[in-house]
Amino acid sequence: MAGGKSRRMGTDKALLIFQGKTLLEHMIKLINPFCNNIAISGQNPDYSIFGVEMVPDLYSGCGPIAGIYSSLNHSECDWNLLIGVDVPFVNEELFLSLISNIGEYDCIIPEHTSGVEPLIGIYHRRALPVIEEMIKAGDFKLSKLLSKLNTKYLDCNYLIKKYPRLFININRLEDYQSI
Repeated sequence: MAGGKSRRMGTDKALLIFQGKTLLEHMIKLINPFCNNIAISGQNPDYSIFGVEMVPDLYSGCGPIAGIYSSLNHSECDWNLLIGVDVPFVNEELFLSLISNIGEYDCIIPEHTSGVEPLIGIYHRRALPVIEEMIKAGDFKLSKLLSKLNTKYLDCNYLIKKYPRLFININRLEDYQSI
């Protein structure tokens, strides 16, 4: 998920440098072992250098819910790892925890004492009709989407104890400078 407008950052977050690579390149490398196919939810032509298919939003101006919808609609896989490009400290252990909870859910989402992480999760394609219904109704809130789906909230407090920066999100220049 790299299609955000980066209003608070003032520049495309996906192209910021983290540990010698762009955030997008870092995320592609990180998720590659867990995915059969990788696609970028975003339309910046600069992303083409990464050799990964780009998925434009099918509904514009709707925020992240449109990226989720477009990604799931584009995918041929039932289960899909969807992750924002701006959480550089997520790791393999988190992905394995999410994957190990696949079951009769529509999505598996990390939860911890500071909140829920709807842009770091595994979504099943069966969620598509609910997502489309919400978009058509003009309701773009991810918290409401999760309440309408059969959501498995995965307690990740134990992971935060091991990796305190796990869910650090890069939204503003100050956030980026602090990493």
